[in-house]
Amino acid sequence: MSETGAAVDAAPARAAAPAPAARAPGPPPGAAHRRVLGALHRRRVARSWPALLAWLLLAGLLLAALLGPLLVQADPLRQTSSELLAPGSPGHPLGTDDLGRDELARLVHGARPLLLVSFAATALAACVGALVGLVAGYAGGVVEQALMRLVDLALAFPSILLVILLVAAAGPGTVSLILGIGVSLAPGLARLARTLTAREAAKDYVVACRLGGTGAPRILVREVLPNIGGPLLAQVVMTLSIAAGFAAGLSYLGLGIQPPQPDWGYMVQAGQEFLFSAPRLVVLPATLTLLFVVACNFVGDDLRDALDPRGTA
Repeated sequence: MSETGAAVDAAPARAAAPAPAARAPGPPPGAAHRRVLGALHRRRVARSWPALLAWLLLAGLLLAALLGPLLVQADPLRQTSSELLAPGSPGHPLGTDDLGRDELARLVHGARPLLLVSFAATALAACVGALVGLVAGYAGGVVEQALMRLVDLALAFPSILLVILLVAAAGPGTVSLILGIGVSLAPGLARLARTLTAREAAKDYVVACRLGGTGAPRILVREVLPNIGGPLLAQVVMTLSIAAGFAAGLSYLGLGIQPPQPDWGYMVQAGQEFLFSAPRLVVLPATLTLLFVVACNFVGDDLRDALDPRGTA
């Protein structure tokens, strides 16, 4: 073959050679936010109107608890003897209570103690329950039997009675309330965590980690916990509603947040004497507590449907 023919044959080869890869452009501004929204959309979170309403209501109550005291300037403890049980005025939109204290300020300031106790007790229950369930489900054998018999014993005892006994033994107050509610709610989460962990521990990827010499704590934290986190998170949110009900009930009984600190549960107890003359003193804090409990239940159901759509938990 001549040199001219070889050059002609080589030309298409040179033309077909791939060009140097261009540098990929960086993500546009707001891409992370759009990815989060897209993930939520794919997970089908808040797709129904009851779930969306529950998410908005829960977010609104949390914002009111965090920012409300900064926006409402009235002192919830200041007494005005000239305006006892006033139905409403420009200075007191929701009126005053039997001691002349601003009702709106007391509602806003009373949200934070209840939500603080609810979230702290639920976090304590989640940590204790998840730890016990992970160890029992992964270890099996005698360890599992011993831990789960203790859990069954705690579940057989009425939760509300257990909370009352624990709080009464430790004395009224925020810390005892958190400890009592957290300990009483931990067994239910422990049972769920144990079931999910035992299911994951039998799968091939956990067996491979064991055969590879990976330690049990690393397997539980790095492998098992992320795979059971979805159903467990949904149950934790639903447990939050139970914690709020316990906190409000114990405050109503005088075992929770102590006066003069405003609290929704105690406000219901203090206002029941004026149920017919000033029903707002009972209706408003009771309604807010009910809305928070219902919102947590709906949000928990929505998370369960989104994170565990097959109901494998």
